[in-house]
Amino acid sequence: MKKPMDNIFYLLNMSLSGIKNIEKEIKIDFFGKSVSKDFNPEKYKIKGIYGENGVGKSAIVTAVDIVKKFVVMDNYLRDYQSQLLLRELINKNTRKFTFKCEFVSRIGAMFIYTYELCFIIGDDDEIYVSHESLKYRQNSSKNKTATIFNNDDGKLTVLIAEGIEREAILDKTRNLLGKQSALSLMIDAVIGDEKNSELLILLTCAMVFFFMLTTHFDREDIHEEYYRHIKLSNLKKDTPSIEKVLEEIETTITSGSKRIAKEFYAEYEKKVKKLEAFIKLFKPELQRIEIDKKESKEFFECRLVMDYGSYRVDKEFESTGIKKLMSLFDAMLLASKGSIVFIDEIDSNINDVYLCRLLEYFKYYGKGQICFTSHNLDPMTVLKENSKSIDFLTSDNKIVPWVKNGHYTPDNSFRNGLIAGMPFNIDSTDFIRVFEGEK
Repeated sequence: MKKPMDNIFYLLNMSLSGIKNIEKEIKIDFFGKSVSKDFNPEKYKIKGIYGENGVGKSAIVTAVDIVKKFVVMDNYLRDYQSQLLLRELINKNTRKFTFKCEFVSRIGAMFIYTYELCFIIGDDDEIYVSHESLKYRQNSSKNKTATIFNNDDGKLTVLIAEGIEREAILDKTRNLLGKQSALSLMIDAVIGDEKNSELLILLTCAMVFFFMLTTHFDREDIHEEYYRHIKLSNLKKDTPSIEKVLEEIETTITSGSKRIAKEFYAEYEKKVKKLEAFIKLFKPELQRIEIDKKESKEFFECRLVMDYGSYRVDKEFESTGIKKLMSLFDAMLLASKGSIVFIDEIDSNINDVYLCRLLEYFKYYGKGQICFTSHNLDPMTVLKENSKSIDFLTSDNKIVPWVKNGHYTPDNSFRNGLIAGMPFNIDSTDFIRVFEGEK
């Protein structure tokens, strides 16, 4: 049996502001200490985010989704629908969305990257890139940080490249940085000039991190899959020193789509067999899951059909609970192979016993990271022993990490209003005047 890919990326922390009702900056810490040569995130790979209704938990996952699409999809900000959506998602008061993250890459040498992004809503109500930057350092916080690029208001104010690479980048990015990612454009500029150039490998590691970053909202986006496939195919040609790693990453992240590249169809069939075994745990009467495929140029458009022996059901017409399990399977499979997965409302339409068993599996056997939002408190019993595993988001935009405190448990503290900024001071009698008051 093929050994799962080692965890080669790890998200250390991220900060964000200006998304939906999150006006002030919040910081989510996944590791909580400095990175050393013997870096081991084994006990820091799962986090649950809790809070009252409407405080902005979903906004956190939405922010990650926006940044990932901006980097991966070339024309994300030029797309009319994206502009419409972002105008609604970016905070109405600040009219500015900011995001910053630090992550570890262990493709070859270990580097710590810092990526920053800022969108603004202009006077014409269009969304523009106000700032984008990428920095890196080796191994630990003691090493000096080097800036790969700074894009400020559409101009590269800092650029690490020299000579031919610098000229190619400046030419490729001219007049485009107001609405496109400098990271993506720079990779396109230096591909083909010199295989295995130091700059190209640095950029490739950063780009692949965003490929490995996935979000789950119970919906799918096949356009993102297409862009990701094209970019990875090009990167493999020009970075032969890390080609094997990129091939394994591509296999991992491509098998979750409805639109499957023909070269990965065999892997997709294996994935569906695993899905079948997974669903049979909950629904033993399932005979098999069949793949109904139609050819579309270099892809197969795939549809799953559930065969119960006496009848067959298209996946789209399955029960909400089974579809939720299938969605969670995709997320867990990616995370188990090294992806960094954000899941919004992980507890919707799933039995809490099953949910806790899945999280317990990942806690002990998963390779990547999972960050989820939830209202169900039962997962806290799985998470409470691990460090940095439970955060609370308050209505005034503050992250309150759970810290062990004597005999108190996180779920009881939450229920009883003992978390700072979350008093839960609503009594059952408060509803009397709402439902039984004057009409």
